[in-house]
Amino acid sequence: MFNLDTAITEWRQQMLAAGIKTPVPLEELESHLRDDIEQQMQSGLNAQQAFETAVQRIGCANEIKSEFKKACGTKCTAKLWWQLAWIGSFGLVLTVILNLAGLFVFHRSSSVFFSHKWWADWFPAYPVWIIFTLSGFAIGCANWRLRRSAARQ
Repeated sequence: MFNLDTAITEWRQQMLAAGIKTPVPLEELESHLRDDIEQQMQSGLNAQQAFETAVQRIGCANEIKSEFKKACGTKCTAKLWWQLAWIGSFGLVLTVILNLAGLFVFHRSSSVFFSHKWWADWFPAYPVWIIFTLSGFAIGCANWRLRRSAARQ
């Protein structure tokens, strides 16, 4: 005999196995599934038919996972590259300003570009911020290429 709660639990396990492990989307999907089942049962279908129809409407686990990946992947990547680019650019500009302030305002010998003290005190900050900036722009270019190739298809 068909048990609706067991069927929903198995459906949920399939979603977890497919990689939809974030609780909020999984709860929302289950809520949509239950609502659709209820609506189908009110229109005259039995529990098993309503469940099967609702599952078909929502889609299989792999389809849902790919849709989540599309939706989150581009947004998350776009957000990441902007953050890296801004953090890197801001840090690089701030390092240059502090270096110049140390040289002209405070007359620090460690702020003289390419002196022995500069290499130890200031140089390590420059590659760090440059790496952040370049990483942000590299991720941004990759994201732009992905979106462009997706738009062509």
